Amino acid sequence: AVEPVYDYLTSFSGILPGDLESNRSTKHLTTLKRTYVKLRYLVDRGCTLVGHGLKKDFAMLNLVVPTAQVRDTAVLYRLSDEAAAKEGLRPRILSLKFLASWLLGTGSRFQNANDPLGHDSIEDARVALSLYVVYRKLQEKGELEKTIL
Repeated sequence: AVEPVYDYLTSFSGILPGDLESNRSTKHLTTLKRTYVKLRYLVDRGCTLVGHGLKKDFAMLNLVVPTAQVRDTAVLYRLSDEAAAKEGLRPRILSLKFLASWLLGTGSRFQNANDPLGHDSIEDARVALSLYVVYRKLQEKGELEKTIL
């Protein structure tokens, strides 16, 4: 039995009415099981997963990913407790929107809660990958700590 959807939570999910209907959707639709199987395959093959705030996503999927295969920009750009204390700051996780604006110099296509298009997970993935590239460059130059302070 299919239950009706009363609120798509578009500002968080990016899902609009019609997006989940195979005859109306412009999106590629798949099942949760199929998505899980694909992710499990990628993890088992040793692929590296890049994103922002992945811990909650993995927990929701009940997916265990070895730490060595995860590049989470929420963790990579987090100021260490020691460095924060030394600078008189409190450690915190920086938002993807803030990091994109600050390090990529882009307002990006991040929507706000009032935008009818809502959240765009594909844009989030692209931005997270770009931030990871910047992270690696900063690390190579030895400028990471200076940059995030």
